[in-house]
Amino acid sequence: MSDRSTPPLDGPPTRAPRIESQGELARGGMSWIRRVHDRLLERDAAMKVLDQSLAHPQLLARFVREAQVLAQLDHPHIVPLYELATDDDGTPCFTMKLIEGKTLTEVVQEQDLLADPRGLHQALDILLKVCDALAFAHGRGVVHRDVKPDNVMIGSHGQVYLMDWGVVRLLSEEQLAKAGVPRERAVRCDRALEGDGPEGIVGTTSYMALEQAWGHDEDIDERTDVYGVGGLLYFILTGRAPHAAGGDVLAELELARVGYVKPPQDVVPARALPRGLCTVAMRALAAQRDRRFPTIEALRQELERFLRGGSFQSVRFAPGEVIIREQEPGDAAYIITQGRCEASKIEAGRKINLRTMAAGDLFGETAILTGALRTATVTALDDVTVLAISRDALDEWLALDSWMGTLVKNLAERFRDVDAQLTQQRKSTLELHVREQLLAAVARTGRAAWKPLCARLCAETQLTELDLLAIAAGSDHLALDQATDTLRLSRQK
Repeated sequence: MSDRSTPPLDGPPTRAPRIESQGELARGGMSWIRRVHDRLLERDAAMKVLDQSLAHPQLLARFVREAQVLAQLDHPHIVPLYELATDDDGTPCFTMKLIEGKTLTEVVQEQDLLADPRGLHQALDILLKVCDALAFAHGRGVVHRDVKPDNVMIGSHGQVYLMDWGVVRLLSEEQLAKAGVPRERAVRCDRALEGDGPEGIVGTTSYMALEQAWGHDEDIDERTDVYGVGGLLYFILTGRAPHAAGGDVLAELELARVGYVKPPQDVVPARALPRGLCTVAMRALAAQRDRRFPTIEALRQELERFLRGGSFQSVRFAPGEVIIREQEPGDAAYIITQGRCEASKIEAGRKINLRTMAAGDLFGETAILTGALRTATVTALDDVTVLAISRDALDEWLALDSWMGTLVKNLAERFRDVDAQLTQQRKSTLELHVREQLLAAVARTGRAAWKPLCARLCAETQLTELDLLAIAAGSDHLALDQATDTLRLSRQK
């Protein structure tokens, strides 16, 4: 058991007795990460330690450079660095915030993010946050060069972090000027750590851009990271890397050098993928840099357009506000993300409450799929937030020209037919009830005052006087004397 006494404040900050190791979390190509506890500050942290067997001067310089770069990238989606020092045995290490959660790889493997709009919304939100982190880094002259699902962490409360900045490239003076990055804003590091020669092939082959695969360092710029984000989107759509080759690194490298990426829909032909997102992924993964999105911000805007405008839009409604109205055309479907709604319809002038809906429920899709008018009114019961899904987005998402889309459309039409039958049954039952009430009113004396009888039945059934007149006129046993305002049995005419 370790000594729990307070460590001296003047001791080496990352050495015992202040830092207590709690086991290994992960191991990479040139380092590993431990979970540690800072006994002075009473907080858990992650410690990255350089593998001593790889203590080559160039690797050591890259490791220290990573810490210096990370320390200057203060952004919500970049893991904060605490301090750089040496371990007990003199091995270089640095501590950073401990992120407890899952990698994007694990999330995609455990959860089908394309199974419903909420999952796709979550996936695109993750990509937007990765784009934010990269845009911030690019604005300071830093290119990540290793954007891949394993390097995207999703925290236990939905936080998103772009990890592992170990193979970053700092833009040259010429590139900074071309990108419009002021030199005083650019990340600084010791010149000795920047290197003065080619670095060779750096990155992960299955997600590597063509310029990386050929080791063309002078061509590395933010479009290299655009390619990386395209790889993330490709993985979300297909479950595999752009240059997947069964773990064969040389085969992956060859695919990256050729610049060939199989279209997402060809990888998973049994699934109806959103065509718009497939187009975005393939443009970001273009072999030629000039054919990709010119900046991370341009890619981000395209993803946000799909999320907010082209596909889903988050809308709020106050209590009592009508979200959709019966007998109006349907131009969107809705998924409730917060609050409760009530669905109702008017039958023979009477309001029928159909059901109460809560977070996760979908409504409004039948009118879109069948092209008919809406069959119900949905009203917010309290503060409600919904995801609005446009007709175009639903067509694209379901691929309504495919067999799956045809199946869903046919099911929606059958549901509508059943709903119409039930509506007619309820109408017939109500009319029968009213007719029985009218006959009962005149059965004892053969006649009844129409006005009070009509007022009572209107209040009871929510029907109008015209509805009641139509029901009375349709009965073979009843007759209404307009002159005396009297309802009577028809045999007394």
